Amino acid sequence: MAAGGEFVEGWLVAQVLGEGAYGEVRLLVHSHSGACVALKAVRAGEGGAREAALHRALRHPHVLRCLGERRHDHLHYLFLEYAQGGELFDRIEPDAGMPPQDARRYWRQLAAGLHYLHSRGVAHRDIKPENLLLDNDDNLKISDFGMATLFRHGSRERLLARVCGTVPYAAPEVLRAETRPYRAPPADLWAAALVLLAMLAGELPWERASLEDPRYALWSAWAEAERADAAVPGGVWRKLSAGALALLRRALRPDAARRPALEALLEHRWLTQSDIDLAQPREGTKRVWSSQPLMAAEAGAGDQDAVVLSAADMDALLSYSQPAHTDDLLLSTPPDATQGTQPGLLQRLVRRMTRVWMRCDDTAALKALTDLLDEKRYVWRRVHPRILAIDCGDEVRMRAWALRVCQEDSEAHSVLEFRRSRGCGLAFKRRYLELRRSLQPLSTPPPPRADMLSAPLYALEPMDTAMDLS
Repeated sequence: MAAGGEFVEGWLVAQVLGEGAYGEVRLLVHSHSGACVALKAVRAGEGGAREAALHRALRHPHVLRCLGERRHDHLHYLFLEYAQGGELFDRIEPDAGMPPQDARRYWRQLAAGLHYLHSRGVAHRDIKPENLLLDNDDNLKISDFGMATLFRHGSRERLLARVCGTVPYAAPEVLRAETRPYRAPPADLWAAALVLLAMLAGELPWERASLEDPRYALWSAWAEAERADAAVPGGVWRKLSAGALALLRRALRPDAARRPALEALLEHRWLTQSDIDLAQPREGTKRVWSSQPLMAAEAGAGDQDAVVLSAADMDALLSYSQPAHTDDLLLSTPPDATQGTQPGLLQRLVRRMTRVWMRCDDTAALKALTDLLDEKRYVWRRVHPRILAIDCGDEVRMRAWALRVCQEDSEAHSVLEFRRSRGCGLAFKRRYLELRRSLQPLSTPPPPRADMLSAPLYALEPMDTAMDLS
């Protein structure tokens, strides 16, 4: 299924939104109405039906919607709400984080979503910036319920005994789960607290919450100390304000039984203080149209972008023919951009922030990149004439591709775009920044409307074949 081609009549495969061990997520845009749906493909037998059943029952402003699911051949498909703002980690600058008022607003929304999940007896079990999306109003949405489970039914709560999640965000009790089952809510709170730390400081404090990790051991001793005047550990903790540090000291208590409930933590002074324009979206992200698909009950009478997927719709979307060609998406005005009705296709795409604009054509740009990768001893290979799969080491993998850019002048221009495939989002951003600095001699400022460019990933690879997830 090629990006830029038709998935089924009227629906365009516009962009690959994400990938991982589960499979991949693609964006479908209706060519006439402009409605958007994210389509997640999960290999059959890897929990797609369980994930869909749990996810479809959830309804909250800060939880990504699951609109439906279908099984087709050896893949399970989930039709999801489309979050145009991309992943939260893309807003976090390595070693710097983001402004405290932004972090506070996002974390309040994360806490509200988590509180709702726990009230429904659902444990997410993999809270991290890569699983937190932003809509076009810059509001946070909890996504990816592949590891989620029910921990409570009615008044009966069960302990969890599976080690799962992402190790740097996993609570100490999760890492010991095989020998001592744990309660779900405090473990989700632990991961959410580390997300807050990443937003404020741009780094994580340890590799794993185990006393074998010396940085965690120092934190553990300080966090559990009874003396309020005990010396604060060095490193990342010195970047925080007194209020943020006090909140994290409570949320990251090594003893899960001493961690406060999420409701109590939300009353902490650092979270309740007001910021100027705290409720306003980030500049440049104010919604001009409604790109979030809604179910019929939520769609207003004048909402032209509301997506209602019936069983027939979902069946039709999976009964498709593979397109025979791929498109280069150019920096040009979409045909309907001046109509004043529906926004153009390019306007629907996720705004990528990990690009390098080059003053050479795409062939030369890709050659410069491969030379640089060889110099850094990164392992890479071509998965398409213009797409590279790159292994940066330390479990960080990315995709990079080059596109020609049409401009009014006659000079050759191109763009290199990078996207995380696997690994920590912060580690990926660090590697991207290193590559961008090294490519600076060939770089050029972005042209007008640069944020409206997309790129075709897996351009010739159908979605229902075995996928290479390197």
